Amino acid sequence: MDAQRQFPDVHWIWAGGISFAYEVHPRIVVKVAKSGEFERGQFRKELKVYEIFSQHTPCLSVVQCFFYSDNGITLESMRGGILTGSYRPTYYLKMVTKVEKLELLALRREWMNDLARAVALLESLNLAHGDLQPENILLDRDRVKLSDFDCTAEIGTDFEACMAPYGRILNVNETDQGGRGTPSSVGPRTEQFALGSLYNLINYGFEVYGDRRLTEDPREHGPKVVDLLQDMEYPKLNGDPLIDDITDKCWHNKYATVAELAAHTKRFLVEGTNSESTFVRWRTAIGRIVQEFWCGLENWLTLVRPSTINQDGSKLRLGQWQRAKWRQS
Repeated sequence: MDAQRQFPDVHWIWAGGISFAYEVHPRIVVKVAKSGEFERGQFRKELKVYEIFSQHTPCLSVVQCFFYSDNGITLESMRGGILTGSYRPTYYLKMVTKVEKLELLALRREWMNDLARAVALLESLNLAHGDLQPENILLDRDRVKLSDFDCTAEIGTDFEACMAPYGRILNVNETDQGGRGTPSSVGPRTEQFALGSLYNLINYGFEVYGDRRLTEDPREHGPKVVDLLQDMEYPKLNGDPLIDDITDKCWHNKYATVAELAAHTKRFLVEGTNSESTFVRWRTAIGRIVQEFWCGLENWLTLVRPSTINQDGSKLRLGQWQRAKWRQS
């Protein structure tokens, strides 16, 4: 008997590839493995990852685990859904034609840093997530957190979940990375590439090449994307220059480690905050200069225009003087 029948009063949330999730409290969910042999095997892999996490300081960019056993994993509830749910794109023949909204730039920068930090944590444990895609990035309020570690494996292990546009197969010029036409093994190259594609989604609102029709037959779009990514032919980026630079570096394997990428996103997050603060300070300073200029002009006009005195002896303000002169003319 499955958990849903065994506990009918427990609120079922969703079914993933290997497990079901149930809400047992507004802030707590329980993941339970499906009954298949493969699913239970993958579930045991995820248990192993949470066991490793329990031996280290918690990372706020990873969905928190409260308790785990062979029967289930108790996790914090992420009530915002998956990453793609925040954009509400409009599709026509599977092509995105309109993005309803993007998150504020400052928030998008935070999300980029949060994801890099979560993957860097795994890297520090000699692990790679192995399945970085929107369905495994969960939202709660304005926070994003990494989840679903059933494909997580030691760095150097075969890349089993290579799905475009978050994974790519190697071309003839990358024999040092592995065989042509293979995804090779998980590690900094595969993880930063996936992060680059996630950054593209966060900052443009659609997946790589999701805004254009590459083939006459929509069913051939996916294979075409695979070919383009293999040849390292990426869409032109025309958004925020700092963000686009990081995305492009991820796609071209420019970071030696994910930790290096995380250091970059943290630095540009601070620089972005500082630049915004500088802009606010400049705007305030310019506003004060303009205000002082007009006050000075008003005082000067008061001195040089004797007609700026009311009959009761009080001074006319600049606007009042202008209206008075207009009436006299």
